Amino acid sequence: MIGTIIELMLILVAHATAGIYSSNLKYSKKTTYIIWGAWIVLQTALLFYTETSLANWPLQFFFGFIFPLVGQYVIFFATTKDKLAQRIFTMMTYSIFFCIITAPFIIVKDMLSELHWSLTVLVQAVLLFGIVIYFLRCVCPLCRKAAKNITTGWAPLIFVNIVFLITIILSSIFPVRLSGFTGSAFITFVFLSISILSVYPVIFSNINSLSEAAMKKAVETQNKLLVAQIEAENAQRAADSHARHDRRHHNLMMLEYANNGDLESVKEYLGSLVESDNEVRGEVRYCENMTMNTVLTVYERRAKENGICVTISADGSRDLSVLPRDLVIVIANLFENAINATAKLKKIDKRIDILIKESAQRLVVKVENPCKANLAFDESNFGVGIRSVIATATKYEGMYDFTAEDGIFSAKIILNLK
Repeated sequence: MIGTIIELMLILVAHATAGIYSSNLKYSKKTTYIIWGAWIVLQTALLFYTETSLANWPLQFFFGFIFPLVGQYVIFFATTKDKLAQRIFTMMTYSIFFCIITAPFIIVKDMLSELHWSLTVLVQAVLLFGIVIYFLRCVCPLCRKAAKNITTGWAPLIFVNIVFLITIILSSIFPVRLSGFTGSAFITFVFLSISILSVYPVIFSNINSLSEAAMKKAVETQNKLLVAQIEAENAQRAADSHARHDRRHHNLMMLEYANNGDLESVKEYLGSLVESDNEVRGEVRYCENMTMNTVLTVYERRAKENGICVTISADGSRDLSVLPRDLVIVIANLFENAINATAKLKKIDKRIDILIKESAQRLVVKVENPCKANLAFDESNFGVGIRSVIATATKYEGMYDFTAEDGIFSAKIILNLK
């Protein structure tokens, strides 16, 4: 009796461990531990009652199998927050792994229990936590990484899990099969189990490899578009400058004609045209570095179009030892992300602060903007732009830091200058 209760408790603890550490939690770890702990205590009490006092077979089946199974799934879905399809797949995968180690345990259980109940408990503990560790360390990390790129492809994966689960049950745990589970049947089951356990890392490794290749290509494409955009802006500014130069001469000539004719109204009108023509579009200069100045000008204009107040303090020398292309990648991506995030806020919160400083053989780029007070993020959620910024910082053996504190999101990049 003691051995049976301990065995059931081990199963409950294994289920709880898999449920807690396989997905992102909805609540704090402490709260989640309490929920799962309460479930283990309740289920242990029910199992003890079932084993000692309950003689009705249907009730024994309900409290010994149906209730624990349903309870485990309910608590798992109530305490995690990943995509629903992803969580279904994760839980089904664990169920398959659990079924795989259940069959060999059932085979050796009767033999070991005749020697001593502690041997049965020891074997079950080794099998259970061996499979849980493999599930959490080898399968779940790859699954979570792949989940960032799988949006509509979970249904086929879940179908594969259903097929695997039915195959395992019919080939081993199903009572009729267990009665003849020896010799070649056992070898076949072992081969099937190893194949199933191995296929998950292979599938997700391939998904991740393909996704990383696609992400790299997307980053390169976006970087080319950013550089092309700035080059086009420079070309447009040059063309505007020539046009303004020519218009100014024409306006001055017409103004002189008007002055000679003493046409006061024409003089006033043409004078205003000359004055307005001196306002050069995009000619605000923040620093000596042309690329840096152009990027800041372009995106400041875009920010103002979205009603965002921008404060810029920039210091960059003309011969800065950072490739213009890399400057565009860092500044444009950070500025653009800040614009996209701030544009969604209330008017009073629409502001962006940018600090760029060159000192001690380092270039520091810092962009801050308001954000939601409870904003949570991690590197797994970084988009193409931020990944491109990180890659550039790494290229210059620099550093990067992204924080959200007291309602302010801060992105800080440090590039080492040669």
